[in-house]
Amino acid sequence: MARCPYTWVRSFFGTAPAANPGEPAQHLRVRVVRDGEQRVLVTLPAKSARWLMEVIPEDVQNKIRAEEIPLDEMMADLHSQTVHYPRQIFTLSESHRQIDVWLE
Repeated sequence: MARCPYTWVRSFFGTAPAANPGEPAQHLRVRVVRDGEQRVLVTLPAKSARWLMEVIPEDVQNKIRAEEIPLDEMMADLHSQTVHYPRQIFTLSESHRQIDVWLE
């Protein structure tokens, strides 16, 4: 059983179906795997992507930028869009954790 009751309930009922190609994304998904164990799997409304920087810790933002992922440009693009479509936003892989953020 997951450590977070919300995560356990979501896993019990399954994940949301993937969006059809060409249709707007319905969800922003964030997954954090630490030491091989999924620690975070969050589903938010797709429009939350505009405020993603507010929930990413500063140390993670710095690591994302250090990996030469154009985080600021991506956020400006997400903020300017009125409709979001399914896509990978970014992945950060370290020796002990992986962070995936995507729209579906």
